[in-house]
Amino acid sequence: MVVTSVTRMSREQKVDGPRIDAPDLGVLEDGTLDVLEPGDDVEGLAFSGSRAETVSLRGGTVSNSTFTDCLVDELDLTSARVVDTRFRQVSVSVLKAARGGLRDVEFDGGRLGAVEAYDASWNSVHVRGCKVNYLNLRAAKLTDLLFTDCVIDELDLAQADIARMRLVGTRVGSLALRQAELRDLDLREAELEQVTGVAGLRGAVVSPLQLMELAPVLAAEIGLRVLD
Repeated sequence: MVVTSVTRMSREQKVDGPRIDAPDLGVLEDGTLDVLEPGDDVEGLAFSGSRAETVSLRGGTVSNSTFTDCLVDELDLTSARVVDTRFRQVSVSVLKAARGGLRDVEFDGGRLGAVEAYDASWNSVHVRGCKVNYLNLRAAKLTDLLFTDCVIDELDLAQADIARMRLVGTRVGSLALRQAELRDLDLREAELEQVTGVAGLRGAVVSPLQLMELAPVLAAEIGLRVLD
C-alpha cells in the first residue's frame, strides 16, 4: 500500500512577496497625447482627460510621468521603456507592449482591453482595481508584480519567467501556465476559474481549498484515474 501525503507549508516557511516601489514623480508639466510620436523621449509630463484614437511611442521612453482619465483606442508601446510612471483611470482598447520594459509602474483603476506584452520585461509593477479582458505575458520576464482587486478575463503566462508575483482579491477567468518558470507566484488570495498547463504551477503557492479545486485538473494532466 502506497500512502501519499500533502504537507501544508509550515509557519516557518515564508513566501517572498513582490517588492513594489511607487513611481518617482516630481514636478510635472502638462502634456498632450496628439503630439506624441514613435521614438519620443517623454519625461516629467502629466496627461489628463485626453482622448485619442491612436498613440504610438513605439521604441520610445516614458519616465516620471502620469496618464490620468485618458481614453485611447490603441496605445503602442512596442519595444518602449516605461519607468516611474502612473496610469490612473485609463481606458485603452488595445495596448501593444511586446518586447518592452516596465519598471516602477502603476496602473490604478480603469479598463484595458487586449494587452499584448509578450517577451516583455516587467519589474516592480502594481496593477490595482483594473478590468482587463486579455493580458498576454507569454514568455515575459516578470519580477515583483502585484495585482490587487482586479478582474482579468484571460491571463496568459505560458513560458513566462516569474519571480515574486502575487494576486490579491483578483479574479482570473482563464489562467495559462504551460512551460512557465515560477518562483513565489502567490495565488492564495486569487479566484481562479480555469487553469491550463497546471504542470507549470511548480513554484506557485496555493491555498488548501485551491488545491482541492485543482485536483481534477492535476489528475487529468498526469493521466491519473480516480475511481470509487
